[in-house]
Amino acid sequence: MIRACFLLMVLAPNALADDAPKRSAPAEQLKLLSKQYKDIEETFLKELRAARTQDETIEANVKRNRVRNVWRSEALAVLKTSAALPEALDVIAAVLKGSSETAGMTELLRKHHLAHPDLGKLFLGMVQGRTDDGRKFVEEVAENSPVPAVRGQAALALGWQAKWRITRDGEALLGFGTKLTDGQRKGMEARAEKYLAMAMKYTDAPLVTGAGTVAAHAKAELAGLKNLAFLRVGEVAPDITGEAIDGTKFKLSDSRGKVTVVVFWASWCAPCMRMVPHEKKRLERMRGKPFALVGINGDEERRKANEVAQKNEMTWPSFWNGPERAEGPITKSWNVSVWPTIYVLDAEGVVRFVGTSDEKLDAIVDELIGKVKNK
Repeated sequence: MIRACFLLMVLAPNALADDAPKRSAPAEQLKLLSKQYKDIEETFLKELRAARTQDETIEANVKRNRVRNVWRSEALAVLKTSAALPEALDVIAAVLKGSSETAGMTELLRKHHLAHPDLGKLFLGMVQGRTDDGRKFVEEVAENSPVPAVRGQAALALGWQAKWRITRDGEALLGFGTKLTDGQRKGMEARAEKYLAMAMKYTDAPLVTGAGTVAAHAKAELAGLKNLAFLRVGEVAPDITGEAIDGTKFKLSDSRGKVTVVVFWASWCAPCMRMVPHEKKRLERMRGKPFALVGINGDEERRKANEVAQKNEMTWPSFWNGPERAEGPITKSWNVSVWPTIYVLDAEGVVRFVGTSDEKLDAIVDELIGKVKNK
């Protein structure tokens, strides 16, 4: 099945040609190109929502590629003479998305936009690219940008990418990533620690998107890096101390002595909500047994999360991950990037299962409950 994240919009190529910014002033040309790319993205989303068959989604992808190629040709032509203008940054960012123009675009950024205050919005895409051009550029920015906030944003992006790569390595059994060699893993760990420690110095630097500061997010990412060794099967899981979605305070270790299922969920996560009926049945089946169910909620508003839990009769406690939703401190310290993610801990708090599906959960829980009873 074709994944939605690889598909984009539909827009007739001649629409771009008719609207092509050939006679406008350079700044206006760039603004129009930025708007055209935004329209391409938005139109695709409408097409994707309307698609009912695989053929329709394939057709949307074909049309998107055709239109984006027309747009890219026009954008590159304009950038040849107007790349130094501030308005060029958004066009360069758009060209970088899904293209092989990384080297040329990073050279334009290096030459004209190192001091641009919004440069940080390009970093996450650049550090995840298939080539090293983007990462090397972000490294340069982290060391040499004249804008302190941009230096911090660059360091955070680099540290996050390195930690993300290690986490993906750990998730290989879940179907993600390619295994790293021991040497590569150690190198990534050192790289992540270096840049996250660097980012923690920028206490006043805002995040590119969302609430919070670069330093606060770097601190949470660094905690996740240190927890990597303890979030594997056979290791004692790190404790969580925080507030529930109803405002009460509790700890994950409060359930020590019980087999504990930890579920990262949110009301915006359809697979998470589909698991709720099974979770309720499991909790009822385990009544009177040494069993606990604990959630970590990723909704932006605690009030909404509590309302959803009450409406769906989710009687078990759930930590609130904060207003950052999926990017909150608990998910970062537990390195969760897939929703839902499920951990099963035995009565001693040792991780016995990590996964994204509850398909085999009952058998795993029953086996662990049996071991508690036999002690």
